[in-house]
Amino acid sequence: MFRRPTKTFQDTLAAGGEGLRILALTGVMPVTGGVPLIVDGKLIGAIGVSGGSAEQDGQVANAGAAGVPR
Repeated sequence: MFRRPTKTFQDTLAAGGEGLRILALTGVMPVTGGVPLIVDGKLIGAIGVSGGSAEQDGQVANAGAAGVPR
């Protein structure tokens, strides 16, 4: 929906101040673990991982995304 990793939202929220606006966006999950799959400039899907720490979820999601042919 937003064509960016959920870590972007987590970092923005963690910065505080105006970053708190993230909480008003519908559909945003501001926790590391979601990675969009973009091929040739087109969003073809996404990988979402949960179950470990946010850092572990992000590592697994990024590893999965790296396996998608570009």
